[in-house]
Amino acid sequence: MFYLERDELSQKGFQPIQNAFYNLSSDQEVSIFNERGDISFNTKEVKHDWSESIEKIKEEGLLNFRENDTYYHGLFYKDNQGDFVVLVKATNPLIQSQKKRLISILAISFCVAMLILIFLTSHLSKLAYKPVRNIIKQVNNLNLNKSPLQLSYKSSKDELEELFQAFNNLLIEIESSYEQQKNFVDFSSHELKTPLASIINQLEISLQRDRNNEDYKETSERVLQDAQQLKSILENLLTLSNLNKNVQLKEQIRIDEIIWEIIEKLAPAYSEERFNVELAISPKDFNLLQFKGNETLLYMALFNIIENAAKFSKSEIVEIQLSKNKNRLQLQVSDHGIGISKQDLKHINQPFYRGQNTTNFQGNGLGMSIALKIFQLHQIEYSITSELKNYTKIQLEFPQ
Repeated sequence: MFYLERDELSQKGFQPIQNAFYNLSSDQEVSIFNERGDISFNTKEVKHDWSESIEKIKEEGLLNFRENDTYYHGLFYKDNQGDFVVLVKATNPLIQSQKKRLISILAISFCVAMLILIFLTSHLSKLAYKPVRNIIKQVNNLNLNKSPLQLSYKSSKDELEELFQAFNNLLIEIESSYEQQKNFVDFSSHELKTPLASIINQLEISLQRDRNNEDYKETSERVLQDAQQLKSILENLLTLSNLNKNVQLKEQIRIDEIIWEIIEKLAPAYSEERFNVELAISPKDFNLLQFKGNETLLYMALFNIIENAAKFSKSEIVEIQLSKNKNRLQLQVSDHGIGISKQDLKHINQPFYRGQNTTNFQGNGLGMSIALKIFQLHQIEYSITSELKNYTKIQLEFPQ
C-alpha cells in the first residue's frame, strides 16, 4: 500500500501507512516484483533469483517458506497498475534469542555434565581399582624370606579374582623354587665342604711329622677317596645344571638294552643274580620298548634308581619288570630294603636330601633328584611308593 496505493490515497489517509512502513524492523526487507518478474521496489538490493518462488506465489496467492534461519512471506497483489508479487524477508529475533539461549544452556549443561562425569569416573575408578592397589601394596611388601608368599583378597567372582588366584599360584611356585634353590646352595656348600675339610685335615696331619710309607699310603688313599667324592659331587652338579640343554639331543633307543647294560655295569659290585628282569611284553608289542630321548641321560637316571635299589636292599633281590599298560611302556623297579619314610618321601626330588635311615650308606643325595628331573624332562610319569624296613617301588610310565 505504501508503494502501490500512494497515488490513490489522500495525504491524510496515506500518513498512517507511511508511518507504519518506516517503523518496520531493519531486519525486514521488502521487495515488489511486477508481472515480468522485475523488481519495481525494494528496501535493499536483491541478489537472489526469485523467479521460481514468484511463480509459486502467483499460483497459490500466498506462500510462506524459509531458508536456514530466514523466513519469507509472499503475496500475490492485484492492482489497477498491474499484478505484483510482494516478498518480505525477515529473521525472527525471538527464535534467534531462544536459539542462542538454548546453545548457552547446552554448553553449560555439557560442562557441568563433564565435571560430574569426571568426578564420578574418578570416584568409581578408585573403588574399582581398590583391590588392585591393595594387591600392589602387598606385592611391594613381599619378602622371599618370609613364608607363606600369598596375597589376601576378597572374593569378587570376576576376572580380578582369577588374576589374583593365578598370581598366588605363581607365588607358590616361586616360593617352592626359591626354597629348593636355597636348600640346594646350603646342601651343596655343606657337601663340598666335607670332603675338602677331610682332604685338608689328612694332609695337615701327614705334614706334622715324618711317617713311614704305610702311613703315607693310607693317607693318600683317604685323600684320593675324598677327592673322588668331591669329583662325583661336582660332576652331578654340572649334570643337574645342564639337564635342560642336553635333553634336546634325542635319539631312538631301546629301554630293555639300557637296563641290561646297567646290570652288566653293576655286576662287579652286585652279583647279576640279585637282579630279576621280567619282560612281560609280547613280541608284537616290542615297538613299545623303542623310545626317543637322550640315551646318556636316560642311562644315568635308570642307573641311579637300579643302583639305589641294589644298594639299599643289601642282599635282597631287585625286581625289574617291563610291561604294557594302556598301550604304553611301564617300567617297575622294586626292592625289599630299608624303605623310605613318608616324611623323607616328600623331599625325594630335593638335591642333596638324604633320608634319616641312609647315614650308613655312601652317597650325596644327588642321584635320585637328577633321575627324577631327567624323567620329568622326558615327560616320563613316575610314582614312588615305599614302606620303612619293607620295600620301595618306583614305577615309570613312558609316553607313547
